[in-house]
Amino acid sequence: MILVRKVFFSFILLGNVTTFYSQTKNDTLIIASITKLNECDTKQDFKTIAGDFERIIYIDEKNWLPYYYTAYSKVKLAYLSKGEDIDRYCDEAANYLKMAEKINPQNSEIYALYAYLYSVKVNVDPRIRGEVMGRKSADYINLSIKADPTNPRPYLIRAVGIYYTPKVFGGGEEKALPYLQKALEKFNTFVPRYEAMPSWGKIQAEQLLNNYKK
Repeated sequence: MILVRKVFFSFILLGNVTTFYSQTKNDTLIIASITKLNECDTKQDFKTIAGDFERIIYIDEKNWLPYYYTAYSKVKLAYLSKGEDIDRYCDEAANYLKMAEKINPQNSEIYALYAYLYSVKVNVDPRIRGEVMGRKSADYINLSIKADPTNPRPYLIRAVGIYYTPKVFGGGEEKALPYLQKALEKFNTFVPRYEAMPSWGKIQAEQLLNNYKK
């Protein structure tokens, strides 16, 4: 009986070690792809890295992060695109975010990326879409802050939206400055729970602040 218990315990322990190793291996793939993502600059770069994250989904389908980073890559693609391509990439990103949300609901990072997505959708036609898409982006910013007030990304997205809104519509650099400063304050204290978690945005915030000072 004692021998049976020892064997059973050994199988449980082996299973836990295997699970831990598998997760660590997958996280290593994600982190390596994030490093490449941070170096992306062109549409082709973002297309390639989106494909890399999509392939990680197939081996780690219960992890929300590969879906998230695939969506993020698609949003960046949309940002670099024009016309109907903006909607196409944003819609693809939204599908991946929905899958991420099923795995990890009420997540501040997912809400923040939704907010970014809708702010990019404005670019199809700012005069027609500004109010509706801007409101959707603002709603997700509020959800993101509520889910995690320490997350700097929703503050950055709000600052960027105001920064690029014409002054006649209540935007501009000066109106954006308080939100930009708040975002940088959050970036300086924010610590991701683990290495594969989202950490983007600080460089963009610093660049916008430098532009303001010029």
